[in-house]
Formats: sequence, C-alpha cells, structure tokens
Amino acid sequence: MSRIALSDSGDWQLEFPDDQDVRGYPALDADGNRVGTVDTMIVNTDEERVDAILLDDGTEYPARDLSIGDDVVYLTTVNAADDDVDGTVTVFGDSGQVLRRERVEDADFDAHADSFRTHYGSTYDTSGGAYEDYEPAYRYGYESAYDDSYKNRPYLDAEDDLRTGYGTDYADRDFDADRDAVRYGYTRAQHANR
Repeated sequence: MSRIALSDSGDWQLEFPDDQDVRGYPALDADGNRVGTVDTMIVNTDEERVDAILLDDGTEYPARDLSIGDDVVYLTTVNAADDDVDGTVTVFGDSGQVLRRERVEDADFDAHADSFRTHYGSTYDTSGGAYEDYEPAYRYGYESAYDDSYKNRPYLDAEDDLRTGYGTDYADRDFDADRDAVRYGYTRAQHANR
C-alpha cells in the first residue's frame, strides 16, 4: 500500500475537491469539542481513496471514522485499532488523545444526555434557547440513525431525507437552525450502532 500526503501525490486528485478537500477544516470530537485543524489528507494511491487525515498536532484519524459537514470534520472514531465492534466508543481528550473506552447501550438516548448537553453548550448556548428547545432535534437525529432506512448511511447522504422527516415530525421547528443538533444526534447514534 502506498500512503502519501495528498499534496505530494502528483496526478492523483479528489473526485469532488470542493466537497472532499477538508484541509484547513476544524475537527470536532464526539462531544463537539474542537480538537484541532485538518493539516494533511493521506491518500492510498493503490486503492485510489483518502485513507486518513492528520491534524495540526500530528494526530492521525482514519477516513472511515469521519463525517464532514458545513466546513467541519466530525471525528466519529469507534474502535480505531480495528473494525471489530465490541459495543464501546472511544472518548478523546481535547488534543486527540484517547481518554477511555465507554460501553454504550443501543438506542438509549438518555445514556448520551451529557454529551448532547455539552454539544448544546458549545453550539447553541448563546442563541438564547434552552437545551430543552433543542432536545427534540438531538433525539430525532439519534433515533433516525437506528431506523433501517438510515442504517449505515453517512449523515451527508441522509440529510435530505432527514430534513423531510424533520419537517413532517416537527413542523414548528426550522431544520436549518437545528441541523447541528440533528447531525450530532445522528452521528452519536452511529457510534452505538456500529
């Protein structure tokens, strides 16, 4: 396998560079905390795909454990060492170091309440709305990820369908205003759903 930095890859290019080139994007951990900025994209030229990203502090994250949206990279790392799912999630510290592994219960929204509240604090707290105003959006995203029609679909692939469903279920809410909460709930559930 030939792994090199995208900037050193010569003729190799991203298929959709405007959507796929995340260099310079902030990277957020599973709790919505900024852990760094994407410095380098590592490509596997043999398989013709992006294999990983490197943050500005040198921490590497596999591409399979990333979600991209709104010029942000969400680190959704579960079992970074291998693909053997054991019902745990990896919790990272502010600088990307592994702090601990936690067992998660399938489809147990309340088990993630602290994480949702932390994300709310870093995303919406200045908007004037209370956490309880956004909880339905977190719940909608979280529970949708368990629906068979969404399983194994990255958030960006599912977003249009989620938007439609959200408009039906929560006609009094604005999806665009709640998008970060829906996305966070969705990707958090994917941790437990792997």
